[in-house]
Amino acid sequence: MISRIQQLFPNLVKTMLVIATIFSLPAASKSQNDSFPGKHSFNKKYLISYWQDSKKIAVEPIHWKVKQWSIFGGVVGISVVSYVYDKEIYDFFQKNRTETTETISKYAIEPWGSGLYSIPLLAGIYLSGIKDDRHRNVALTGLKAYILSGGAAMVSKYLFHRHRPEDDEPPNPYLWEGPFEFTTDYTSFPSAHTATAFAIASVLACGYRDKTWVGLASYSVATLVGLSRIHDGKHWATDVIGGAALGTFIGTTLSKINFDKTRNLTIAPISINGTWAVNVVYALE
Repeated sequence: MISRIQQLFPNLVKTMLVIATIFSLPAASKSQNDSFPGKHSFNKKYLISYWQDSKKIAVEPIHWKVKQWSIFGGVVGISVVSYVYDKEIYDFFQKNRTETTETISKYAIEPWGSGLYSIPLLAGIYLSGIKDDRHRNVALTGLKAYILSGGAAMVSKYLFHRHRPEDDEPPNPYLWEGPFEFTTDYTSFPSAHTATAFAIASVLACGYRDKTWVGLASYSVATLVGLSRIHDGKHWATDVIGGAALGTFIGTTLSKINFDKTRNLTIAPISINGTWAVNVVYALE
């Protein structure tokens, strides 16, 4: 079974290139305003934007309104419930773990969280942005989301020092060492794989709002990445929820910062009874 999966690797690479090509197909008319060839490139300005965007992400909660705080409260509520049943959820996945599911997780799902598949996909999208610079913007923002979400996850891991399921026998989801444990062990919360997967998924979904299937496919893959981390015995369910929330927050915030806010804004001159005026139309999404 494993050798068969390994034989599929060349086809998997081809599949990612095909997906990148589909991303580059002409989008709906409203997205054509995003075509500014050469505007977005991997250069010094882009690298400096990491620090600038990081500061904006850090203060973003200050600008949250009732809707955002309600969502945050919902995530906290779900996390509390999950925390109570972390051991039961973990045991369920382990009881249903088979050689087939391990193979699928190892070769088809986990690499999307580690970057082995997602980074080449972003590279393909970037290279497809010769005529439409929107693709380069999405790819560069996706890479930024991957790096910043991974970094934020690592900082959180060493702040909480939660025990992984594999750290104890029997596994105990309620062991936390806190920020004063100076060790590289106990790095369960949150799941970095899940954080990076959801960060990239959020960027792709926001960057290609006119392609609904992109968001559905991206979030589906990210969800599978999270489930695979529980299946593989690397994380608790709460770790996955925390990683998903962190990645989504960073990905959507970066999209808000980097994507052209005027792409749905149309300004055109019109004539009314011989008098010229300006017609401004903003398309709500």
